Amino acid sequence: MSGQEAPKKKVSDMKRLWGMSIDLDKCTGCGACQVACSQENNMPIFEDDSDLPKRVVFLDLMKVTNEMDKGAKFGDVKVAYLPKMCMQCAGNDPDNPYPPCVSVCPVVATDIGDDGVVSQIWSRCIGCRYCQASCPYEARVFHWWKPVYEGSFKEGLNPDVSVSSRGAVVKCTFCSHIWKRERDRMIAKGITDINAVQYTPSCVSSCPTGAMKFGDLKDPRSPVYEEKLRRDPRAVRLVHSIDELRDTNPAEYDRRMKIKQFPNPKVWYLTGSEWLRKKLSVFEKS
Repeated sequence: MSGQEAPKKKVSDMKRLWGMSIDLDKCTGCGACQVACSQENNMPIFEDDSDLPKRVVFLDLMKVTNEMDKGAKFGDVKVAYLPKMCMQCAGNDPDNPYPPCVSVCPVVATDIGDDGVVSQIWSRCIGCRYCQASCPYEARVFHWWKPVYEGSFKEGLNPDVSVSSRGAVVKCTFCSHIWKRERDRMIAKGITDINAVQYTPSCVSSCPTGAMKFGDLKDPRSPVYEEKLRRDPRAVRLVHSIDELRDTNPAEYDRRMKIKQFPNPKVWYLTGSEWLRKKLSVFEKS
């Protein structure tokens, strides 16, 4: 036989595909998710949180409003709050995921796992920031300065998460260390099936209104079952205008999918407000 054989597809025991949904109509902007995320992942505290070059967070709480829209009038101004973190992109083909950030990393400091989570290894990162430039959601942050933990704050550091050093890119990993901790507990009980391991990221468990849901995108019993989310008229994905074409113009949808790589995020937002869906998805510009 001439030529080389095609590489065999990786076989994995992992059947889960983790994803998240955030109901923006329930989000009050309290910031509990951001605080929980920072504490869980050993984020440093800065004196001035508005100093963007120094600020390092995995989860940003953004204020979205229509007050600058053309024709906006007093009394019609609306406000919503948007928790934004790494979208855990898959690219056009979920069976062969190819997120924009992973494809540009020269040292494999970031990769995508069989469970769909995009990892980031702080100690392997060389600080080139290619991944940061390629991320369409600005979800990656760079440590310009050495993280400082003052006073008793050091005593509260999470031993399951390594502290990043200056010069490294960091980001949300859906609290994958919690999954590993739960896996170890299951193994200690004699349960070795990794698909039996369930967990909840810190942001989701801290949400007081239940706006944030987490689970398996492929499981019909999951609160974030993706097939159900795709049919939900309230569902929208951030800066992903191609989603609208799937139903309104399938031919154009297929054409674009063949010529361009889209991020295909695993985080879905839910809202009944049309103005907010348009702003998040950029539907109006598609």
